[in-house]
Amino acid sequence: MQRWKDRVALVTGASVGIGAAIAAELVRCARDVDKIQKLAAECQSSAFAGVLVPFRCDLTNEEEILSMFAAIKAEHKGVDVCINNAGLAHPQSLLSGKTSSWKNMMDVVVNVFIQCTFF
Repeated sequence: MQRWKDRVALVTGASVGIGAAIAAELVRCARDVDKIQKLAAECQSSAFAGVLVPFRCDLTNEEEILSMFAAIKAEHKGVDVCINNAGLAHPQSLLSGKTSSWKNMMDVVVNVFIQCTFF
């Protein structure tokens, strides 16, 4: 983990689950900004070497994605590591599910991945 010291990592979906664990581990060496702020406070109060900076970004909104990357570039000169962890699922069967739900899921799982990887 030492190689990530003083690097900028972007973890999408960092408010819960695997994303939160990855963010915390990176700090040691969100969609829901309250949860990210709580995680940031926990990391700051511990003996971690890194800093977690919460940034609210609706990943279904391209303007917010562009704004997030502009802010990261202005503050930190860019992203060294991007962990595309964001995802969602709608618990509907394929036959009875709504098209809007499938489009929303594809936006987050595929389109956001592409946008965050190539910005």
